[in-house]
Amino acid sequence: MSSATETWKGLSLPWQVAFEEAWASFRAGNFGVGAVVTDPAAENAIVTVGRNRVMQTQRAPRTLSGNMTAHAEMNAFAELDTFDAEGLHLYTTLEPCLMCAAAAMQLKVAHVHYAGVDEFYAGMSDVWASAPVTAARTPGSTMPFDGPLAAFARLLPMAFTLDQFPGRSAEQLARSEHPGLAKLIDRLREDTVWAEIRQAGTCHRALGHLWDDLAAIA
Repeated sequence: MSSATETWKGLSLPWQVAFEEAWASFRAGNFGVGAVVTDPAAENAIVTVGRNRVMQTQRAPRTLSGNMTAHAEMNAFAELDTFDAEGLHLYTTLEPCLMCAAAAMQLKVAHVHYAGVDEFYAGMSDVWASAPVTAARTPGSTMPFDGPLAAFARLLPMAFTLDQFPGRSAEQLARSEHPGLAKLIDRLREDTVWAEIRQAGTCHRALGHLWDDLAAIA
């Protein structure tokens, strides 16, 4: 298996930026999801970026924050200068939720690339397929990763869920679907090195610190 450094260096720029945005979101006390919109017609150039800001109260033009509309994908879409996203690709570290998937359809996103699955929305594609408008507009989708990187993409938002929603259905489902990640997240609360990385470390360093644990879980 490749090391954390080898895997990180092998990522395309959109993926590196998406994970860096997810890490910035996590460090700021949010769900820990990052998103990037790219233009495949221009060598996959990055068009916009966004991060989850649901817990942040700072207001900035064309940025959602402080409520549950402030998802990473929605913030990436809010930065667009075009009328829609027709032909563009969305990279996101977590499988889009109901709101973000619907927004991608409304904006005519061509393809969605996501790093980690969100079990809360399992089977959602069947819903879109049942209506002509959404069936016609559903973008292609790719989940290119498995192993530690996919587990890391799921761990960041899951840590927020376990901290913020104890005892609620979202936490129960996450623990049921990802017991290994849940145990790791619980253990990280007492990990002083992790606390220091979360305070001032990079995404690359965070991934390296967790790599062996994530590999064992994946």
